[in-house]
Amino acid sequence: MRQLILKQLKCHESEDWGADECRLEVYLDGALQPYLKTNLNNKQVWALNRTYTFQTSVDIKLWDEDSPDADDFLGATHIGTGVTDNAAASFTQDGANYKLWYQVIEAPDVDPVKAAIDAFEHSSQPGVWPYIQKADLLADIRSTVLNPFEVNQNYTPFCGPTAIVFELVAKQPARYVALCQSLYETGQFQSRTKVVRPSDQLRQSKVRAGISVADWMLIATLRDSENLIFPIDANSSGLVNNIAGITTPWEMKGWIYEILGYDQVSFESTFVYGEFDAMRKAHAARQQGGVGFLMIDASMLQGSAPAIAYPNHWVSYLGNLQIDDGIWYQHDSGHIRFDCYSWGRKYSVDLGEGSFEDYMWGVVTGC
Repeated sequence: MRQLILKQLKCHESEDWGADECRLEVYLDGALQPYLKTNLNNKQVWALNRTYTFQTSVDIKLWDEDSPDADDFLGATHIGTGVTDNAAASFTQDGANYKLWYQVIEAPDVDPVKAAIDAFEHSSQPGVWPYIQKADLLADIRSTVLNPFEVNQNYTPFCGPTAIVFELVAKQPARYVALCQSLYETGQFQSRTKVVRPSDQLRQSKVRAGISVADWMLIATLRDSENLIFPIDANSSGLVNNIAGITTPWEMKGWIYEILGYDQVSFESTFVYGEFDAMRKAHAARQQGGVGFLMIDASMLQGSAPAIAYPNHWVSYLGNLQIDDGIWYQHDSGHIRFDCYSWGRKYSVDLGEGSFEDYMWGVVTGC
């Protein structure tokens, strides 16, 4: 294990005319940490004095937040396990000039997931979810980090945020624990650039039957935070419940960026054509350590073929892609096989080209 000590960040030249709204992002072994923010102008120094423990590497990114324009990327640096007493990294993109001083020292071996759970267990901060007991929540968290397939939307319509949380647990389990703790104790958590906060109505509602308290608290919060008209309530049903649960491709893109922390996020529509090519893009993203989410008709996974297929479900692509393109002059002669996550389990899809095209509507990727 190694310990990273961020000492200070100095602005030699800001990107804007005047002070930059600096956001410093720290990724420990690929897991995004709570962002650090301040305003800096020329010659000003930000005393960071932050310490992080990591196993293999740290990536640090510096942004100048702009609104309503997109944030300006000022640069990134990669830090390995080499011990150093006084190292520096520069961020010089987009006309800016910043320098970060840091130190890397040896540290005792720790399990970051266990450390996060222990910190939550020993915290004296009371919860703000009246129908969730801390002991039940911790039991769910322990079970989930051991097996991400424990994440399960069950009968709720929250397939989009459920797929996001599945990938969060699989790829960043310690951060998953930290988000759950913050959400339970404070009623909110910090995503990449925002504060995610559920409605009071959701916090005060009972846990939906058939879903674990950990899944309900985090997944329903993600869904609820995107709803401007229909807040999520465990007691809601019918049309309101279904409308509130719909997830759009742009919401999936937003969660990939905000929750999972990937920079390169895109949506590939297959409403007209391009199903096999879109699957290859999902596979390429997965191969690069990223994610791919498929927008499908749920009949692709189970149940009888519908009279008319339509996009009503999101799944996480897991790999093992095999595509037979078929013969170009023979319609629907191709075949596809792959694995995906949904409803708390792995599904192995094995379909002919025609059926797959009927069920497939698009892919959102992040890497």
